[in-house]
Amino acid sequence: MQQTIDCPIRRRLAHLPWANDGRAGARHWLEMQRDPLAWLQKMHVAQPDLAVARMGPQRLWCLFHPQAVQELMVDRRDDLQRWQPALCMLKQWNGRSFMMREGAPAQARRKEVRPHLAPPPASEVRRLAAEWGERVEEGREYDLDLEMAAFSVTLSGHALFDVDLQPSAYRIAKAVRLLSRVALLEMSTGLPLGHWFPSKLCPRKRWALGQLREAVGEVAERSPRPLADLRDELCTLLMASHQSTGVTLTWSLLLLAQRPELLAGLRAELAGVNWTAIRSVADLRDCALLRAVLQECLRLYPPAYGLAPRQVTADIEVFGQRLKRGDVTMVSSWITQRDPRWFEAPLEFRPERFLEPARWPRGAYFPFGLGDRACPGTAMAMIDLAAALAYWVEHWDIMHDGDLAPRGWFSLRPQRARVRFRRRA
Repeated sequence: MQQTIDCPIRRRLAHLPWANDGRAGARHWLEMQRDPLAWLQKMHVAQPDLAVARMGPQRLWCLFHPQAVQELMVDRRDDLQRWQPALCMLKQWNGRSFMMREGAPAQARRKEVRPHLAPPPASEVRRLAAEWGERVEEGREYDLDLEMAAFSVTLSGHALFDVDLQPSAYRIAKAVRLLSRVALLEMSTGLPLGHWFPSKLCPRKRWALGQLREAVGEVAERSPRPLADLRDELCTLLMASHQSTGVTLTWSLLLLAQRPELLAGLRAELAGVNWTAIRSVADLRDCALLRAVLQECLRLYPPAYGLAPRQVTADIEVFGQRLKRGDVTMVSSWITQRDPRWFEAPLEFRPERFLEPARWPRGAYFPFGLGDRACPGTAMAMIDLAAALAYWVEHWDIMHDGDLAPRGWFSLRPQRARVRFRRRA
């Protein structure tokens, strides 16, 4: 390879004898690991609707057109299963949760878990946000991504388990952020980072897994909620709930800081909200702009920007293309939700587009997934996000002078989110 490679792991992979063999598809593995967002964009430019590439012994299909996404994830859902290498990677921290199951067992466990994902009272979310805000020092520089992630750990602990995780919130947030980086590396290479791999990332991965095991043990021991009995689900729920909430709060605050007129309008809307009356997403009907801000943020920066690869279990036809049994498929909200065919000025932060009836087709907007495999905690996440974002917007100004650049680890995070807080009068 001609260009200099900084990452020691990529350097080792690049010198394997098959790395430059186009037939093996190793170039795609390396490009995906180096910058998955750039790789997805490159595939989209070359094949805008449905791209195909050779990845080792299998074909990988990237479905970008909304109709193709809808057909695959909804109409053909029974002909899909999780790609086994991805399943092995995710099981390291998700264990035997519903995310790791297929078919009837997965649906049965989802049905068992869903009643425990009821949205918390919005006033309780704001109380926790206010307590966290009391610890913020004006003028001090913060990593907003880490700060919102740690706050969301505390929020998830109370909302899901009725356990105060604040003392370990930063450790858990750092552990999950590290595993997001590890997951990208392992998913894109198909190789787990075991004790044998010569990388400094391996002991850090073991530390992160240890932090999660400790947190799960604490929840299982202390939580009075029935959910604590479903131990296989605890790590998945803790990771997924705080990660999506934390990173969406981060992006929302950074985006609003760039549009002061929109921020002023949002504050005016929030001034008359009675948060004690809000207990469901339907109760947010008088917060149209707040909902639109969150929806637009999830369009531009969906936390799960590329759903985990799935394998086709039978020969099927999708969007006029024949997919063979064993082919691997991938859909990306990052690409589809930024396509100018479906969204005007797609790279601009325009919450106003969600104040009008949707003009985009089904399958063009799916920040929480699609069909019966969509996130079961969507309603809970929206209440958490709405109430928490409202608190931070009403009580704090965020000062950020850097560019907004995403980093495509396993979840979509900002590369640099150094900010300062200023309390509003």
